[in-house]
Amino acid sequence: MIRLGLLISLIAFAIAVVFSAYGWINTEPGAQVPVHFDLSGEPDRYGSKAEAFLFLPALLLGITFLLSIAPEIDPRGKNVRRSRPLYIVGWIIGVVAIAGGQGLITWTALGGGLDGPAMARSVAVFIALILILIGLVVAKARPNFFAGIRTPWTLSSDLAWDKTHRWASRLYLVVGLAGLVGAFTLPPEATAIALLAGLLAATLGLVIYSWWVWKHDPARETLTPDEAD
Repeated sequence: MIRLGLLISLIAFAIAVVFSAYGWINTEPGAQVPVHFDLSGEPDRYGSKAEAFLFLPALLLGITFLLSIAPEIDPRGKNVRRSRPLYIVGWIIGVVAIAGGQGLITWTALGGGLDGPAMARSVAVFIALILILIGLVVAKARPNFFAGIRTPWTLSSDLAWDKTHRWASRLYLVVGLAGLVGAFTLPPEATAIALLAGLLAATLGLVIYSWWVWKHDPARETLTPDEAD
């Protein structure tokens, strides 16, 4: 699992470095480069060349390091390995998103870019695909501290973990598929906003549901003040 993740990170890092180097070479010294964009595709924050072309590759390396050691430092490391499908999908999403973000920054810095509707549609499609991928694998996750819906209640009740993740699979698939359809049939900016709202609502619902299942699980883990002494 870790070897596959490292290979994916190596490829993504190489792509990000190529984007960074190309942008650095072709950008004037002291230039202010767009480093953040709103849903309409317009830059809403500028930064130095160092921030624009060095931060994301460094972030990619940091995330790779954390993900590579997670099974060793997680008290439930065996369950991290048993959650391999979700772990690898999350790893891929993270490093690909960073490499893609570096590509977007470089492209914009050199005069490229998407118009507002195209950017919003791209954002909606990207988020929808992420939700679909997560929905396909999240139910297979086992209790751990790095991958999955980690609330105090899912981490204190295997029943809450299992039921919450089964519902997470259904909700994320529904929201993702609806967002993917909406991205090509509805106004793109409204779709992107609705998709983000749906994601937040689904996640909040899962948090509440995890508490409810935990509350009714006789095998849940609890600790009273007397037991702590």
